[in-house]
Amino acid sequence: MKNLLKKIDLLKTKIDEHKPIDSHMVKQLREYFRIGMTYSSNALEGNSLTETE
Repeated sequence: MKNLLKKIDLLKTKIDEHKPIDSHMVKQLREYFRIGMTYSSNALEGNSLTETE
């Protein structure tokens, strides 16, 4: 458990090094995750489309 917490702390530190995130990058991240979440949701419902479609 301690190793997991140390790893979480290390990853959070790496993320914090990139703050603040510029607005253009925030838009790109939102779009990336919006597409990914939509694809995952559709796949769960049995839709056979790929992410690029």
